[in-house]
Amino acid sequence: MISYVRGTLADLDENIVIIENNGIGYGVNSSMNTIRQLPAIGSEVKLNTKLIPKEDSLTLYGFYDKEELKMFELLLSVSGIGPKGALSILSSMTVSDIQFAVAGSDSKAFAAVPGVGKKTAERVIIDLKDKVDIVGAFEAKISAGVSKQASISTTVKEEVLEALVALGYSPSNAARALDKMTITESTTTEQLLSDTLKQMSFL
Repeated sequence: MISYVRGTLADLDENIVIIENNGIGYGVNSSMNTIRQLPAIGSEVKLNTKLIPKEDSLTLYGFYDKEELKMFELLLSVSGIGPKGALSILSSMTVSDIQFAVAGSDSKAFAAVPGVGKKTAERVIIDLKDKVDIVGAFEAKISAGVSKQASISTTVKEEVLEALVALGYSPSNAARALDKMTITESTTTEQLLSDTLKQMSFL
């Protein structure tokens, strides 16, 4: 088992990250979400990995965050989704997007991913429905960049998310819009809801 690969980012070849360690270049298949987070070529990088053996090959898959690796493994547990399909989903959606889409039964979000049809999208919802935590996903999504206002912003954003879902918006689209919002200690639920609804009109 190879839990991670650490070394110098030597090159990128489409969705393959080449990491050099002790004179050996490891080709690691990665999602676009991971590739977008990589430092400049020549920098040190660490990817959390999963080795998938087949009869005629050993393929290494790697992700910048452990949460993305865990989601990759969850997607592999879905009937009809292999490594290529899981990478395609993770290249089009963030981990939080996936969690919200599953929790909100938003199969259209998955069907919009290249190579994922309607039936497979519905299967993702069914197979992962009991494996995602929407509250934890929401808290994780809004925690970045939040310091002492964390508890205040979390409460306000949770209220706005619930309101948007009640208004008929999908949890995944509502989460994406909320993620673009900036709040302060003085931001009210009503104000954030109004600003987010304006943002929703552009999605």
